[in-house]
Amino acid sequence: MVEIVTLQRAPTRKTFVWLSPLWFVVGVLLAVQWHGHGWQLFSIGALPGVWATFLLGAEVPGSGTSGANGTVLGWVLPSLLCGAAVMWLLGTLLDRLETDARLWLGALVLGAAVAGYVLLQGYNDLDGAIDHHGSFFAFVVCALQLGSYGATLLLLAIGAGRGGAGAR
Repeated sequence: MVEIVTLQRAPTRKTFVWLSPLWFVVGVLLAVQWHGHGWQLFSIGALPGVWATFLLGAEVPGSGTSGANGTVLGWVLPSLLCGAAVMWLLGTLLDRLETDARLWLGALVLGAAVAGYVLLQGYNDLDGAIDHHGSFFAFVVCALQLGSYGATLLLLAIGAGRGGAGAR
């Protein structure tokens, strides 16, 4: 007689399934306030969702276009919705790999420091960078967003390399 055997799976924690999209949404909303010159730092920081604006043909606010596609809402809303969906998917994968949130936070801080350093390297001095983008906080927000993406991808690679529940 043939029997079907099913293995019992332990319930996974739901940490990153809500933390990743929430972090993304908060970062994008902060980046709307401190977006940098020509929305450059916003576009870099909102990378998981900003691709949707190009697919929809939305124009960058202040670029001389008129209509709904030239408004901040026409630029930010697709970025928010699509980026939150991408981060939800990545968060679900992190939860399935049972990733430790403390390890993610440590990787985020390290990644944000590296990203902030790299972002500022294009300018002769800090005052020149602030003059160009409007505020130092625009760099901080963008660096924190990039650090979270780096931490997520790093821990996904580590967890997948360990064959599952090994990123703790």
